[in-house]
Amino acid sequence: MTNLVKSTLAVAALVLGSLGSAQAGVLDLSGAVGKANVFSFTDFSAPYATVQGAIMAGRDVTLTSYSVNQNNQDAYGRYSLVVGGHLNFSNGTIFNGDVYAAGGVTYPSWGAPLSAGYSTYSGTAPVNMTQLASSLTRTSAQLAAITPTSIATQTDNRIILTGTKSAVEVISVDATMMNKATDFVLSNFATDATIIVNVVGNSATIQGGYQQFDNYNVLFNFVGATELKIGTGAAISILAPTASVLNGSGHIDGTVVVNSWDSGVTIKSGNAFAATNIAALAVPEPGGYAMVLAGLGLIVFTGRRRQKPVVALR
Repeated sequence: MTNLVKSTLAVAALVLGSLGSAQAGVLDLSGAVGKANVFSFTDFSAPYATVQGAIMAGRDVTLTSYSVNQNNQDAYGRYSLVVGGHLNFSNGTIFNGDVYAAGGVTYPSWGAPLSAGYSTYSGTAPVNMTQLASSLTRTSAQLAAITPTSIATQTDNRIILTGTKSAVEVISVDATMMNKATDFVLSNFATDATIIVNVVGNSATIQGGYQQFDNYNVLFNFVGATELKIGTGAAISILAPTASVLNGSGHIDGTVVVNSWDSGVTIKSGNAFAATNIAALAVPEPGGYAMVLAGLGLIVFTGRRRQKPVVALR
């Protein structure tokens, strides 16, 4: 079996692990996190910025002069915030959704910054975030194991990506290349292709020109990275399950999954990662499904998405 066929089968199997066989052909990172704009496995802290969709964090959330979910992209059908610990919201506005905070909330003295008709809850969480974080970590490793279908080379401060005109392209890039690059050049990519960039290395930087990715459906998978720096605007989604994002500037327009977040980078909701064009790929034999599903385990969360918390906080 050729490497390209193996890669094709691995991606198709990953699709099934993400959503189950009833929706084979869709690799849906946004759906896996309940349509949240950002999921931080631990703490999420941000001053003076915006998340256009919903925020989900496994531990504490601290927001100052912040706006959340103005684009009405709720998590788990009803929430602008899903917080596993304590929510400290000192100023700003929470739009278009309820708040779940397992460890309670601290709002400004003038009252809850929620839009009219929404409430704050504790009690039963809409999802087990610890299990979800473990599943997404396995997903990252599974993606990183796919044999690349495309080539990445570097000339001075440019990373040149050469595709194969396929609906889905998988590329491996060393973090050291990204850390000194200020521009990407894309060649031989199909219109509207899904591009999965597996970045290998402990510390990576998103900087410079990412405009060439604007016309594609793009996921940057930072497997094993413990530090991620952002210093530009990029219409990409990020899967970085072991990485901390600190400080930085600019914006990310896509689904963001990280270990922790302490940054004023704006997170936009207009480019959530859900790749429907994977349906064109070959489907693995049924005997291969069980192994991949066991490795990813994301479908166990679909039945929990609409559970309601039982305690309203006053």
